[in-house]
Amino acid sequence: MVGVIAAASVASAALAALVLLRYAGVGRSARARVSRLRALRRGTEIGAIVGLIATLRVIDGLTPLTALFVVLSFAVAEYVLSAGVSRSA
Repeated sequence: MVGVIAAASVASAALAALVLLRYAGVGRSARARVSRLRALRRGTEIGAIVGLIATLRVIDGLTPLTALFVVLSFAVAEYVLSAGVSRSA
């Protein structure tokens, strides 16, 4: 069962990253590199969410509240990571 969960997690991460990379910037500019890295990070996050929720389901620990907690924790992390650096005066 661990292998199935790992395979589903990696497959969903790869699929999400490919879809997000399709809309990422092209070229060698810094902006395009950041866009591609952001797409890969988000794909990895989606794979981790799938893996965590599947693991919780297998060990009979999945409830709507725990699923919401998992998804919202990744959403908050993505919000923090995506926030631009602000210069303070």
